[in-house]
Amino acid sequence: MKRVLAAISDLHLFSRYALFPPSFKTTEGMEILASPGQAEIWNHYLKYTEVCARDQVDTVVVVGDTVHGQNYIERGTLLVSADLDEQVDMGVTVLDLLVNPPDLPKRKLIMFSGSGYHKSTKGHNPEKDICDRLGGVWKGPIANLKFTSCEKVFNIQHGESAAYIYREMLMGREMMFTKYAEATNKVPKIDVMIRGHWHNFIYIHEKDTHMIQLPCWIAYEPSKPYLKSYGKMQPDIGGCILYLDDNDRLRVWHFTMDEIPHFVDKVEVE
Repeated sequence: MKRVLAAISDLHLFSRYALFPPSFKTTEGMEILASPGQAEIWNHYLKYTEVCARDQVDTVVVVGDTVHGQNYIERGTLLVSADLDEQVDMGVTVLDLLVNPPDLPKRKLIMFSGSGYHKSTKGHNPEKDICDRLGGVWKGPIANLKFTSCEKVFNIQHGESAAYIYREMLMGREMMFTKYAEATNKVPKIDVMIRGHWHNFIYIHEKDTHMIQLPCWIAYEPSKPYLKSYGKMQPDIGGCILYLDDNDRLRVWHFTMDEIPHFVDKVEVE
């Protein structure tokens, strides 16, 4: 392989329903333990890091919503803690496993900003703090990237859109409008489009364009957007690996959980 990229999004660290290591110590030394559901997601994350090591990933791309923020609309009820400094510390701890794998060379880290709601504070971005502390490259909301030795152009952003019924239709429209912009010389030729935000893995491959919707690392939560459509808002939990061969052909593999944990919507007997 010419290049192998790990692509992840929507970790939502410090949500009660998201990825969390077995334990985390606050600056005061208080220990916070993962719940059983969080432990399941953490174990899958460890498996994903093992696959990244096995397949010789050289670059990690994180496409926003790394932390859950202060959750102010829900008055913090969905959080482990609203302390953004602690959330940044957690982000560094979690992503360090991908960026600095044991007994392997350090990988390049490229990070993007996520939703404004999860950044939480005006004029400050905790995701950039994570990126800076890990020595990564911060790209902000959007970038068109070429990776060294490859010719494909990757258009990457977290995404802000919503589709009431079929998300694939919205993705198809975006691909069509991008091709129109290419034809009228408004944008360069875009070969790969990567998005986060929707918490589902969807992959559309047309003749010369790849559209990749990344999965997430958070289970179903009882917030207003999730309550609108129970079935639709069930997530795909995991990450992707993108393989570029010597002829610049791209293969996209998802590594998602077979059975996702249910924190608030498990079957109960009364």
